[in-house]
Amino acid sequence: MSARKIYNAALVGCGRIGYSLGLDKKREQPASHTMALNENPRINLIAGCDTEGIRLGEWQEANKKALTYSDSATLYSRHKLDIVTIAVNEKAHLKECIDAIHAGPKLIILEKPVALNLDEAFLIQKEQSAAGTPILINHERRFAEDFILAKKYMSRIGEIQSIRAELCSSLCVYNPNEESTGAYSLIHDGTHLVDAVLFFLEEDGVPSQVNRIEKPVKRTGLLGRATSLGSDCPTEFKYENSLLNNPVMTGIYRDEKGNVRQMSAHYSTEKCPDVTVTISGRSRFFGFEITITGTEGRICIGNGFLKLYHREKSLLYSGFYSLINDRTERSPKKTLYFSNMVKNAVDFLDGKRPLRSTLQTGINALVVLEEIKNLLR
Repeated sequence: MSARKIYNAALVGCGRIGYSLGLDKKREQPASHTMALNENPRINLIAGCDTEGIRLGEWQEANKKALTYSDSATLYSRHKLDIVTIAVNEKAHLKECIDAIHAGPKLIILEKPVALNLDEAFLIQKEQSAAGTPILINHERRFAEDFILAKKYMSRIGEIQSIRAELCSSLCVYNPNEESTGAYSLIHDGTHLVDAVLFFLEEDGVPSQVNRIEKPVKRTGLLGRATSLGSDCPTEFKYENSLLNNPVMTGIYRDEKGNVRQMSAHYSTEKCPDVTVTISGRSRFFGFEITITGTEGRICIGNGFLKLYHREKSLLYSGFYSLINDRTERSPKKTLYFSNMVKNAVDFLDGKRPLRSTLQTGINALVVLEEIKNLLR
């Protein structure tokens, strides 16, 4: 395949992550799919699609050479595409992703999370398997230069003792009334947090797995007493992530409506005996940070910062060692999270690189989130 082939792309969903975040002067740019696709010289963004006319008009004003459509079916009927990027709300992921698969592009870029729940995610996976269409999930930390550097630095901090991952915002952690929209932080932003933890726990780039666990269902006899489990006992199934599963839940705080506003999930893994994922929806600020502590160092990373520490003789105490800021490693000036994601898509289509974030890694994170959600219900 020619290294200079130009790939035709279309964007389905011209909202915040699809377009308008690229206008935020405070954010590292590109910060939207539109800007990232347009920035890459190997991609020709030929069309945009959105159901809202005003939003679509604003997008077309900024992308005058591209055509616009109010529905994806018409878009697919008129264009043969190499890349379809789906940046719609979570509730529309299932329909739009399956429709895109049937359109037959060479690659689909799907915004996180994969879907509202595992049932929908598995339907997407079934259609993908039948068509053989690769899907890249935009879990952006897997593409960010600072997270990639932090991952490499883990080999220098000794054995991993603990991982603390925390997300703080004002958005409700879990609201059962929003399961049809995904408008709660456990799935909306928590998917980034969990995927980042899985990224750090993965060995040699091998992702975690999804295990299907069979569970017997206890039957209730007369007077409400549980009966013994015989060979004919019915069973149900649950799905577990091979790295993060069966958490101990603490710190659950519910508001006056019964919605979860704070929670912590604690795990123990072979690589790290103490992993904690904390999400708060009570905060009057937005925070996203992960601290990885090893026997010889520490990594602190989050939105806008990366701090690396290593063990040296203490300047404060004789005969002791302390953690000192490692100035031999420089944090990247730009994380290039969106640019690198699109570059990975082009490299994949060129046959040069595998996808760094796949439908399977996206489902792996969703399995963790679904298990937490079931425990919060």
